[in-house]
Amino acid sequence: MAPSQLEIKTKALGRLIKEESLYQDELKAQEAHVEQLKSSGADQYDLKKQVEVLDDTKNVIPEIRKKIDEAQQSLEEFLKEYQGTEDLTASKENIELAQKILK
Repeated sequence: MAPSQLEIKTKALGRLIKEESLYQDELKAQEAHVEQLKSSGADQYDLKKQVEVLDDTKNVIPEIRKKIDEAQQSLEEFLKEYQGTEDLTASKENIELAQKILK
């Protein structure tokens, strides 16, 4: 049986929320790594490349948040007109998580 539109929208938002969390974790780890390289007097080339990785991670987070906002709005609009009998608990939880992330 194919997944319903509700399930697709709910899981898409959940995936984006998880992805944002993983990027936040990566950002913290990369910042710590760059600081460690700076304090240990690492090779300038290595340091430069790690700073580039850090900058790339910083640049991805706003894009992910934009996608979260779009997915949240799409799910909320869908729920306004939804007449089915599926459980809405996961959808509402994902909307709440998205709102916390976007604040």
